[in-house]
Amino acid sequence: MTPTLTAPGIVLRPLALADAPALFVALSDPQVQLYRRALAHTSLAETEAYIADTLGKSRAAWAITANGGEALGRLALRVTEPESGEFGIVIRAEAQGRGLGLKAIALAEGFAFGDLNLRILRANIDAENVASKALFARAGFRTAAHLTADRASERGPRDSVIMEKVRA
Repeated sequence: MTPTLTAPGIVLRPLALADAPALFVALSDPQVQLYRRALAHTSLAETEAYIADTLGKSRAAWAITANGGEALGRLALRVTEPESGEFGIVIRAEAQGRGLGLKAIALAEGFAFGDLNLRILRANIDAENVASKALFARAGFRTAAHLTADRASERGPRDSVIMEKVRA
């Protein structure tokens, strides 16, 4: 079960299908979707399916909110191996640059390293996504690998950077 996590200026609450209209704002934005594997969403049904898939594949999935209300983004944690997990994050354009991503990662990291007793956290980031790489670097993640043409996307084969953080 995904817990609600809070810090000043942010509430991570369990992601729900009811968040589809709010997340459609982010997932239908071609600039927000630029470095993701799929094209921008064109329908609310597509976002609903995306949320259902996220909920099905993730150990924890949160709506990123300022106060527990409308989702400004989402953060998912997939447990990929017994002691490791991988974060995926998306934030609406108008909510970027406010520190929500950094706060969300810090809160979820505490849960992953504490409650779930994970040893290592990773993020698989498009090599050209400077903002996402900088976000994870600010959160203490370090580049662990550069993978050439390892992911398929609507824009063709893409390089990835794997960033990771090991529990202290």
